[in-house]
Amino acid sequence: MSLELYLGFIAATLILCVMPGPVVTWLVASGIRQGPRAALTGLAGTTSALIVHMGLVLAGLAPLLAALGPWAEAIRLAGAVYLVWLGIQAFRAPYEDPHLPEAAKNHANGRTLFRRGFIIGVTNPKSLAFYAAFFPQFVDASAPAGPQLLLLAATFVTVATFSDGAFALAAGKLAPYLKGKRAQMLRNRITGSVLVTAGVGLALSRR
Repeated sequence: MSLELYLGFIAATLILCVMPGPVVTWLVASGIRQGPRAALTGLAGTTSALIVHMGLVLAGLAPLLAALGPWAEAIRLAGAVYLVWLGIQAFRAPYEDPHLPEAAKNHANGRTLFRRGFIIGVTNPKSLAFYAAFFPQFVDASAPAGPQLLLLAATFVTVATFSDGAFALAAGKLAPYLKGKRAQMLRNRITGSVLVTAGVGLALSRR
């Protein structure tokens, strides 16, 4: 693969990553709600899901999944429903006294945040079909495809992780300013509404 082709892939990946989707929306919501550490824990889950997708693409399963038709649609809709459910939970979350011990607050623990991030990231087979169509555009036909696809997958995961992490950390910085009761309730309403909107948008999206 030529350097020009590889740099073109990086540029295209950056453009894709700065257009927030369901994953970024959820990470931002987690950062605002629980701070940077929670957002980074969720990021570990979404990145793990992305690695799974990359592995499936490299194994040649993306075309098979795309051919499953209704089953792939069911998986995508399950992810959308999960986002809506998280949004409803956030919208209805009660006020949390900032003076209470951390263990007494209604916060998701690290394991739960990781699991939520993984589920949101992995239940979107539309991404698999996209990766399967996107990556070959940057493969040099005169060289073996395997090593090139491996490099592209590793690069995509790296760029996406840094981009999503930047969104999550920026949102986490706002958390200390959203501790008052009125601010918390407004935060919960905004977070819940955004997550529900993202879930509905994912459910209604079509390629």
